[in-house]
Amino acid sequence: MKNSFADKTVFGLIKAITYPRSSLSWVRRGHLAKDKVFVSQTYWFAGTLPRVPLTTILPGVQEAEVLLPRAFDRKTGTSISVEEACHLGAIAKCTKAARVLEIGTYDGNTALVLAANLAPEGQVITVDLPPSFDMEKQDSLMYPDVELNLTPRDQLGRQFQEHRLSAGIRQVYGDSAKLDWGTLGDPFDLIFIDGCHSEAYVRADSQNALDHLAPRGVILWHDYGAFVEVSNVVDRLARESCRLKIFALEGTRLAIGLAAPAAS
Repeated sequence: MKNSFADKTVFGLIKAITYPRSSLSWVRRGHLAKDKVFVSQTYWFAGTLPRVPLTTILPGVQEAEVLLPRAFDRKTGTSISVEEACHLGAIAKCTKAARVLEIGTYDGNTALVLAANLAPEGQVITVDLPPSFDMEKQDSLMYPDVELNLTPRDQLGRQFQEHRLSAGIRQVYGDSAKLDWGTLGDPFDLIFIDGCHSEAYVRADSQNALDHLAPRGVILWHDYGAFVEVSNVVDRLARESCRLKIFALEGTRLAIGLAAPAAS
């Protein structure tokens, strides 16, 4: 996630106006002055879903022994947080996921975390725009940088390249809204959506995820609460979907959708 100074300033003003007492409390504790990353990753201004602990959604998850390879090889404020990585790994492990699809590879850390916590012989398929992608020549992806969420091409998937877990990770290059997800080897037990953050793309990725999800599969969205566009799509799905039960995960920028098995 990349937010400009102006974006963060606007977000901060909205937060201060909406929750003045909370904002004042953080100032008194020194968070705004001393730890801007803490503030950027622990407050939300969008989304209507109640925040629920993962232990409530997945009973027994506290017993999970989660592996977090390269846990601190991350760009603070841009990568998912260590806490969020722990949630991803725990969900993969507790649901015994074997087939995982990730939209938005970034530097490969989340694919690595997911691969480390999969069922035996499991595989992570991670999708991103190709290394040769040139933003200047693309009319179909003319979104602000903060919505495009585009990884520097020289950083794409670098963490799992030559890692011992790389055999369980398959990199696919393409535009997630144009790609035929059926060619990726569905159905998937777990789908993690963290690609382009425009509302149109989040909507398309979410619909594709529903179409290619296993009967008891899980969909995860990153940046719920931090991006209006992501939050709007997830909130609407929570209201309208008959198949998913959706929650925001407490202490993270993650939303989780749990699929009920199809009626026979």
